[in-house]
Amino acid sequence: MTTQKQNPHVVVGVDGSSDNLGAVRYAVAEAAAREAVLRLVHVVPDYLPVSPMFPLTPDELMETGTIILQESATLARASDPTVRVEGRLCCGTRSVRLAEAAEHAALLVVGRDARPLSHRLLRGDLATGVAARAKVPVVVVPATWEPERRGVVLVGVKAPKHAAELLAVAFATASRAGAKLVVVHAWKLPSAYDDIIEARVDTESWRREATLEVEALLRDGRTAYPDVEVEVRIVHDHAGHALVEASRAADLLVIVRREHGVPAALHLGSTARTVLHAAHCPVEVVVPTHERPTPALVTEEHGELVR
Repeated sequence: MTTQKQNPHVVVGVDGSSDNLGAVRYAVAEAAAREAVLRLVHVVPDYLPVSPMFPLTPDELMETGTIILQESATLARASDPTVRVEGRLCCGTRSVRLAEAAEHAALLVVGRDARPLSHRLLRGDLATGVAARAKVPVVVVPATWEPERRGVVLVGVKAPKHAAELLAVAFATASRAGAKLVVVHAWKLPSAYDDIIEARVDTESWRREATLEVEALLRDGRTAYPDVEVEVRIVHDHAGHALVEASRAADLLVIVRREHGVPAALHLGSTARTVLHAAHCPVEVVVPTHERPTPALVTEEHGELVR
């Protein structure tokens, strides 16, 4: 008995707002590049804090959700008529239902929440909620994103743990896009402690040692993707700030999520939260795995390299 292989699909959460337009455009571009189906998902809230004097019925909520899906599908098809577009309407908690809808997807795309911090704390933040719990890579896209190619994929490397899967994704993405891979490693202690360390450590010696350590992590990727140009940047700065600044000249920033965290929000540290809210380009959050990924093998056939 054989089973039919499902077409790959890219999922994008849609909410009908202007902040969501960049996410829809990005998801269309990703679906086209992957030759995948684009699945639009809108989650209708199962509770709204409205006055009893103006109740909303479940039917009215579902009707509004259907309109949002239809308008988003029109936008997606106008962006690229060759991409097959599907729609799905769900009901419940947005971050939970979006993560469930994308469980078997190649990618989940959501728009950045542009509300003030106080509003996000009170009513929740969709982007960080999804990025913290999804089982697939999540890309958070600024509302103003446009497909303007800069030719740079940026990746933030903090430590050896999970660096293999993080760099495997970054190298593959850069190769697929024909882009340069910029690897940033940054650290800075709280001011008083940082001043002491700076006084005792030769900065250039530290930079050389850190470069050697990062280069060791890059060895497999360089072998598997010899076509990718790599630049290593060792920066004495807070990681979040360094990555946000570097993202000004990047097409995509790639980071890895923490392996453990209860509740799920603890999967995201301060650096991840900073770049998700402030990066100037889309941010992809890689899901950590327990197994070390095997890079694509490069062999020679008829005098040419074959991957």
